[in-house]
Amino acid sequence: MNDEKLLSYHLSLRDPEAGAWNLSPQNLYLEMMSRDFLKRNLELFDGIQICNIGIGVGEWDDYLGYISKDFGRVTSVDIDQEICSIFEYRQKREGHPNPSRVVCEDILHTSLQPESFHVVTIIGSTMHEIGNYPDTLEICFRLLKDNGFLFYMDLERFNAMDLFNNWVSAAGHSW
Repeated sequence: MNDEKLLSYHLSLRDPEAGAWNLSPQNLYLEMMSRDFLKRNLELFDGIQICNIGIGVGEWDDYLGYISKDFGRVTSVDIDQEICSIFEYRQKREGHPNPSRVVCEDILHTSLQPESFHVVTIIGSTMHEIGNYPDTLEICFRLLKDNGFLFYMDLERFNAMDLFNNWVSAAGHSW
């Protein structure tokens, strides 16, 4: 990984495929509302361990790192080696004050230990890209410590809220 590759990555965020969504009012609104909801509902404390599944462009992971910098650590998981490498390099190059521990693996076959995290987040198109709704959610719950906090945000066109409610009910979890 080097600066040239990082620059190329940054420039690709505005290409015709990604740029239309990344710059859209809908995307900005979702980012704002997601951050606001988490900020209002997440109680930070010393030693908090947060896991985000699906790095994408890494802005959510950056945000999680910033809000938890005086308290704990973020682990960011993605199956894509290039995304993991770029994200890890970018956080280092930009001097992120609380860089993520990056784990490059398939979350469906994770090496992460059960009950390791106080918070697990999975947002945007991640669930759609993984393609296995019930197993992925079960892993999210398995990774949570007792009384943990699952932050799940999806796009209605991929997975309706009813699907989540039905799965939680059928799996015997509460929320």
